[in-house]
Amino acid sequence: MGKGKTIGLIAALAGVTAIALFMYTNGSERPQAKDDLLGPAPAGKPAQAGGKGIIAGTLEPSLRYEKENGAYVFTFTVKNQTERVQTVTFTSGKKYDYILYRDGQKVKQFSEGKMFTQIYEERTLKPGEELSFQETFRGLEPGEYALEWWLADRNWPNARAKVTFTVE
Repeated sequence: MGKGKTIGLIAALAGVTAIALFMYTNGSERPQAKDDLLGPAPAGKPAQAGGKGIIAGTLEPSLRYEKENGAYVFTFTVKNQTERVQTVTFTSGKKYDYILYRDGQKVKQFSEGKMFTQIYEERTLKPGEELSFQETFRGLEPGEYALEWWLADRNWPNARAKVTFTVE
């Protein structure tokens, strides 16, 4: 085989490989989040807080609180309950948001009236790894409260949790 035919054959193989790679990487939409190992994660239903075991395609949210010296300390956690590495993407300094309600009326929203840095950050979570955030509320007036908290990553719309509690 001549030098020209060898170069032509190599060029043809490179072209076919490039087309196949392009079709593989651009031919699928990402239903929930990037999966660093095996392509897009399957779309999953929201996980029930406190679940056990691996749940395909979900970050399991949980929201718990403790009362300490009259203050309420809340911890919001998302746990990678998949068998793959998952990526959480933040497009600003806002990593989460929440709304606190008292007797059905909005009392406070974390993001309201704030400005956030314009920064792009990706956090990878290995199977079983967690990402947690904490806030403390002091001086709450008596009433029935609900706190709804969610991850500020539009790729994980089901990474949200809600808890109700009473202040006497």
